Amino acid sequence: MHGEESSAALSPKTMMSRFAILLLVSIGVGAAGGATVLEAHQATAVGVFLASFTDAIAGGGGLISLPAYIFTGMPLHNVYGCNKFATSLNAFLSAFRFVKNGIVDLKIAVPMGIWCFVSAWAASKIVLFLDGEFLKLMIVAAMPVIAALILVQRSYPETSGLHTLTRRQIALRMALCGIVMGLFDGMLGPGSGTLAILLCTRFLKLDLRTASGNAKTMVFATTLASAISYTMAGQVLWNITIPVALCGIAGSYIGSGLAMKKGAKFIRPMMLVIAALLIIKMFADVLANYVHL
Repeated sequence: MHGEESSAALSPKTMMSRFAILLLVSIGVGAAGGATVLEAHQATAVGVFLASFTDAIAGGGGLISLPAYIFTGMPLHNVYGCNKFATSLNAFLSAFRFVKNGIVDLKIAVPMGIWCFVSAWAASKIVLFLDGEFLKLMIVAAMPVIAALILVQRSYPETSGLHTLTRRQIALRMALCGIVMGLFDGMLGPGSGTLAILLCTRFLKLDLRTASGNAKTMVFATTLASAISYTMAGQVLWNITIPVALCGIAGSYIGSGLAMKKGAKFIRPMMLVIAALLIIKMFADVLANYVHL
């Protein structure tokens, strides 16, 4: 119909022009913070755009976004704060879309979301007390495992088996899933969407469609808790976070709108290559600190 333009029909030129406009706007906002902030912003904005774009199609965008922040050289606690705030906005939009389309079991999502929120809040408080170099080592060590988890071929149930569980089993498993998800996302982050789907399908026996919807609400709960915690601790650099978050929203919008049947097959390997390069850079920085290069 007239006026209805499918995102899948957008040409590469149109998509890149829209991204360029958004990037220029965000750079203009970031410029208010000075040259140092602008340099960090430019590098991170592109990384977060790519992360959100690939995450919307293939998943695992956190493998790019978190190292991209670290790549700029900002302190690790600022990295966590900026990343969580930007991610929470994308998570909210995704969760809202799934809830609106009726793909979320709210009887499961609400109580599990509370567990996620509380656990992520506690985890973020722990992170604030950890040394930055230790956090970087933890991320470098965890990234390959997370990458393998995302890349491995997975088979998920097409029908729900939730009805086979008792109320007590459901309550206990919701608590377990919420705590595990909250601690993982609060301490690390990348791969949390994949982990949430695995938890929902393995422990709550949800079908893939419903598990995907509930996973979005879980990610929103964990990132929101962490974002609030880091904001209260003064670890969010707003001159970087806000414009970068806009690029993330743009990447998520364009990525989710692309109806490319083979998109994930092409983007997932590309995402891992980019993530590998960033991880190597992080690892080199860690080694440099220890050998005094």
